[in-house]
Parts: sequence; structure tokens; C-alpha cells
Amino acid sequence: MTEPILRVNDLKVRFGTKRGVAHVINGISYELHPGETLAIVGESGSGKSVGVLALMGLLREPPATVEGSVLYRGQELIGLSSKEWRSIRGKGMAMIFQDPMTSLNPVRTVGYQLIEPMALHLGITGHEAREKAIELLDLVGIPSPEARIGDYPHQLSGGMRQRVMIAMGLACDPDILIADEATTALDVTIQAQITELVAELQERLGMAVIWITHDLGVVASIADRVHVMYGGLFMEKAAVDDLYETPRHPYTEGLLGSIPMPGSDRPEKLMTIPGLPPDPVFMPDGCPFSPRCPYSDGETCGKLVPEMRTMGDSHSAACHYPIKVTQ
Repeated sequence: MTEPILRVNDLKVRFGTKRGVAHVINGISYELHPGETLAIVGESGSGKSVGVLALMGLLREPPATVEGSVLYRGQELIGLSSKEWRSIRGKGMAMIFQDPMTSLNPVRTVGYQLIEPMALHLGITGHEAREKAIELLDLVGIPSPEARIGDYPHQLSGGMRQRVMIAMGLACDPDILIADEATTALDVTIQAQITELVAELQERLGMAVIWITHDLGVVASIADRVHVMYGGLFMEKAAVDDLYETPRHPYTEGLLGSIPMPGSDRPEKLMTIPGLPPDPVFMPDGCPFSPRCPYSDGETCGKLVPEMRTMGDSHSAACHYPIKVTQ
């Protein structure tokens, strides 16, 4: 296997609040290889977005405190200065945000916002930059890109704005593209178009992709590996097919059980996970999922945080009582 392009080791993120210290990311580790797609999945509040914002150096310190190690091509990113980060963002790693209407500048044209990062990172300006911006809009499937380059964000539909965000992410040919809930605000048809577009661009350009989502259904056909996150920790890591076929953590089982599966022999009534995610200011002592887990013994699970254990080739779970695989 190729050398990882990104190594994250024991990443922790805390926020100082009036109620106390919020423990949002509690020690996550993973690797990303060139050209692969890694999906990080979990419900709202699990820490998914904060984790990738820390990767990109987009958390203000204070109130945030970021610890651990993030190596991009062997370079440590934690602790970089603002000037040093400018050489990484856009060219090394780029990000597509959840809501393009709040991420795009409403008083600048689409063309201006595409050209600006190219001028900063690639030194491309003038006619050359305009031509590349038009090529990018065409690449992401925006019709009449020569005309659209002069539009403002409010003149575009939600799906078109998200395509512009993807074009901006691709403007400097990044090694890694991070999509943070990039399809959440879109209807199902546009969601499918955007996920297919990113997959096609990834294959064409050879970049690695990190998908951040709460919807396991979205990543079934696009991810190589899936990391399931809860309470600021990874509960399970697996190749995408293994995760769907043989989930080993009760939380993953609950997430998969809540997805409608047309044509399957699953009972009509979908599973639910009772209770609420843990309050990051008052995290439980043991497994963060223990208060909601149907298999928790209330003793070991409530007192000891489980370690990530190997369950087979490219499959691991952090559980004291992992689900047994039936043949």
C-alpha cells in the first residue's frame, strides 16, 4: 500500500465555555492514502466537523485548544502560523462546506472567488486565470460557464452554488478534498449528482477525499473506508463493504438499522437509538455510548473507555462487547 498522505494521531479538541471545558474530540487517529475516499460518519454533535476544521487549522485558539499530531506529507500542521497555513490550504487541502450561501461572498462574483485562490497559490492572474475559472465551472457541470462566471451567488440555485464550491476547492489542484456535509442542504436528486460528480473528479484528478456526513446511506457507494464517530471518538473503522455486512459496534448497528432498505427482508419498523448524545462538558467516564447501548453492562462499559481492537482485516471496533459475527 502507498504511504499515507495524511496521518492523524491522538487528535484532541477542547473548547472553553461558560459551563466548563467541552471535550469535543477525545483522541482520534487515522490515515488517508492518496486517491482513496474515507467517510467519517456520525450523528450531529459527534465531533465530525470539528475534527476536520482542526485538520485545516480553522479553529480559533482560544477558545479552542488543539492537541495531538496531524502530518501532511510528513509536515506537522498543528501549531503552524497563519502565514504557513496559507501555503497548505487550497493547494494541499481544500474544503467544501455545508452551506455554500454562507461560505460564498455575496458581494463578489463567482469568477472573482474562483480566481482569488489561483492568484494566491498558483500566481495565475488576468486572462489565464479567467480561462481556468471557466474550465473549472465547466468541469463541475455548470452550463454556460462563460456567462455564469459573472454571476453573484444569489443568482444561482442551491445545487449550482454547491458546484461552485467544488470548483473553488479544485482551483489549486489539492491533494485532499474535504466535503463537510456537502450534500445535506440539497434534495435527494441533487445529492446524488454532487456525490457522483465528486467521485468522477476524484478519479480524473487522483485526489484523496474525506466525506463528513451523518448519513450512512450517502457513503455506501462512494467510500473505500468508513470511520464511525460518536462522542468525539471513533467507535468503528472498516472497509465500506465490511461495515455494512458485519457491523461490530452497537452504535453502527443502530445507525444501519435506521436506514430504509427498499427490497430487503428487514422488518418494516426501523430501529431507533433511544436517548441523546453525551454533553461534551459532562462526558461519561466510560464508553460515551454506554448510556444508550442495549448491550451495556453498566459496570465495565460505564467506567472504562474501550480501546480500538482489531476484528479482522481492515476492521476494528472500540467496544467491550462487540457484536458477534454469525456465519
